[in-house]
Amino acid sequence: MAQQFVLVPGAWLGGWCWKYLTPMLRNEGHDVYAPTLTGLGEREHLMRPEIGLETHITDIVNVLEYNDLTDAVLLGHSYAGLVVTGVAERVPERLAHVVYLDALVPMDDEPVSASEFYPPDEWDTMEAAAKDHASGWPLPDNHPGWVDISDDDTRWMREKAVPHPLNTFKQRVNINNPAAAALTTSYILCTQNGMDDSILDTIRQLCKQREWKLRELDTGHWPMVSMPRKLAHQLLEIV
Repeated sequence: MAQQFVLVPGAWLGGWCWKYLTPMLRNEGHDVYAPTLTGLGEREHLMRPEIGLETHITDIVNVLEYNDLTDAVLLGHSYAGLVVTGVAERVPERLAHVVYLDALVPMDDEPVSASEFYPPDEWDTMEAAAKDHASGWPLPDNHPGWVDISDDDTRWMREKAVPHPLNTFKQRVNINNPAAAALTTSYILCTQNGMDDSILDTIRQLCKQREWKLRELDTGHWPMVSMPRKLAHQLLEIV
C-alpha cells in the first residue's frame, strides 16, 4: 500500500539532504514530501534570531494540512526529533507513524528543549559560535558523526549546510496529548553517531520501555547520505 512520507531534516540541513532517499521511496510507489524548515536551505533568506522550535513545528503542521495528508509517516532526523514530537502533539489525527532517525527524543513526559541534551560547556561554545553567525549555529568542522560519507558528498553537504537558528534549541516541546503518545513509533539508531555506548544503550532501553520498533544502522549521523539504500529498506520494513 502506498504511504505518504514527510521527511524533516535536522540541524543545518534542508529538504536537499534527502536527494538519494526520496527517489528510492518514490520508485516503490510512495509519496514523499521533503520540506525545508524556516531559515535553512533554500529558505535561509528567512533566517532571523527569533525563529523558534514552534516556528519549525508550524512549518510541518502546514505541510500536512495544506497537502491534506492523513495517515502520514512523519520522520524527524536529529534536532527534528523534537519538531516531529511537537507536530504529533498538535495534529496526531494526520499521522499513522512517527519515525525518529538518530534523533533527539524526550526521555520522559516533561517539556524538554534541545539545549538540555548538551553539556553546559558545549552549549556555551555553541552560543559563542552563533553570535558570529547572526544567531545561527554553524556546522562544526569536527562533528563526530561524520562517517561513511564520500569526499564528494562531504563537499556537497558542507556547501549546502547553513547555520541553524540556535533559538530553536532553547524552546521546549510540551508532551501532554494522549493521542500522540498512542501513535505507532519507531527509532532508527545510527551506531557510529559519535555518542557514548551508554547513550546508545539508553535509547535502546527507552524503545523497549515504550514498545517502539527499533532498527540500527552501522553508520554515522547522516544515513540518508552514507547508506540511503539501507535506510530506505528499513523504512519500508518498519511501515
